[in-house]
Amino acid sequence: MSIRRFMARFSDEQACRDFLFAVRWPRGFICTKCGDMRYCLIKTRNVYECANCKTQTSLTSNTLMHRTRLPLRYWMVAFYWVASGRRCSARKLANTLKLQYRSAERLIHKIRLAMHKSESGPLFDFWNREKRSAQQPIVRRAMQLMFRRARSFVRKYYGRVPRWSRPYYYCEYRFRSNNAHHPSEALLKLITSTCTTIYTLNEYGRLREPRGPSLASE
Repeated sequence: MSIRRFMARFSDEQACRDFLFAVRWPRGFICTKCGDMRYCLIKTRNVYECANCKTQTSLTSNTLMHRTRLPLRYWMVAFYWVASGRRCSARKLANTLKLQYRSAERLIHKIRLAMHKSESGPLFDFWNREKRSAQQPIVRRAMQLMFRRARSFVRKYYGRVPRWSRPYYYCEYRFRSNNAHHPSEALLKLITSTCTTIYTLNEYGRLREPRGPSLASE
């Protein structure tokens, strides 16, 4: 998707909320507490209230954007840049979105945390020398190769970075490598990666049931 098409699709906050609703509840709203599918949207606070137990939840709860004060469109722009394979520095993001540098830096850090969460697997922690040494020779060589490539990526695009933050940059390299040809999937990964599961146990129990109607918005 080009940047022009992306900006047209997510032209305002409501478009972003509609997209996040489809990601969070692809089969329709399901209460995280009782599993009921009827709800009321409280527009003044952008929360969804269960018609049965009155539990309230938001689109961003238990996600990377939990309790964010930034407009959702800012998040979507940052997600797009990363998912499309473009380099997205805090300074560039701050200039584009007219944010303070520290706010943009926190936003980028959270996105790198999402990359870190989404890329666990057999070659996870490839930068850890002790874990590399404990692997079988073929796995160890693969981890060493990935580490060298990740280190070159960080040096090329970010220069010198603090030692404590390097794993996040290495995970950015791996995330970009794994999702270079699937920007749409990368976008969904960034949105949902910090969730333990996108559904609670109650929600899983209702997935195959018919979709229930929603109540009128307040």
